[in-house]
Amino acid sequence: MKRRVFPPLLLLMIATAAAPVYAGNIVLTGHDDDFHCSGTDPACVQLGALINFARNGSTLPVLTFDAGTELTSKLPSLGIPFTNVNPNTASAVTASLFDPTAYSAFVVASDTTCGGCDNSAAGEANIAAQSAAIGAFLNAGGGIVGLAGANSANYYAFVPQTASSVGGAPSSGYTQTAAGAAAGIPAVNGDATHNLFFNPGTNGESAFYQIAELNTTTGNGTIPAPAAVTLICTDCTVSGGVISGGGGGGTGVTPEPSSIVLLGSGLMGIAGLLRRRLT
Repeated sequence: MKRRVFPPLLLLMIATAAAPVYAGNIVLTGHDDDFHCSGTDPACVQLGALINFARNGSTLPVLTFDAGTELTSKLPSLGIPFTNVNPNTASAVTASLFDPTAYSAFVVASDTTCGGCDNSAAGEANIAAQSAAIGAFLNAGGGIVGLAGANSANYYAFVPQTASSVGGAPSSGYTQTAAGAAAGIPAVNGDATHNLFFNPGTNGESAFYQIAELNTTTGNGTIPAPAAVTLICTDCTVSGGVISGGGGGGTGVTPEPSSIVLLGSGLMGIAGLLRRRLT
């Protein structure tokens, strides 16, 4: 009987066919850390932790969307390099900005309804209009940071699968979860907090999120305690406008559609080769 020897190219195709997307990290919080950050207080510590989680070890700068200076004025002291774009200028928010070879993550400043924050609903809509580019950025390993949406119902629409939140939250009673500890994201107490999130997998919230920080005391009028104030999605991917993989409810990474096709082609090639060698 002849020894079956598979061509090296076919073996390489099989080995690389199911290679996962290099997925990115998402972190969302109801804290307006950009407004309250000062020196080494908890809001500053958390702001740096949120951005570092999204950067996922990359040394590339972050892209910021800040219509004022609440966010951008805090980043130099945190040692985070950035390029800022004013989201209120629609022509400045282009698909080409979301370049994973240029930026490790993008960060959206808190909504103006926090009572002193910078971004408006119009600017946030300009960011959300680039949903296709944002999804590709995430799938290529770029991270996303969303700060306080406060009372803006559509603030988190720039997230590939928009998150469901409710404005209003207590300023204390927050605790770090095990997922938050693993991600290096501490809890913040004492500052006014502006929105809470529904639990992952409920009310339209993606099941691929994990809760990094909880309010364990009172929640708000719509979301009872324990209520999520900071959500994370590790190794997150998006497909068809929804989050399709991540460290919360999934396996962490998903194969690209092209990889699935290639895997099928490789397996068909093996079957054909075996038939020829066995006849």
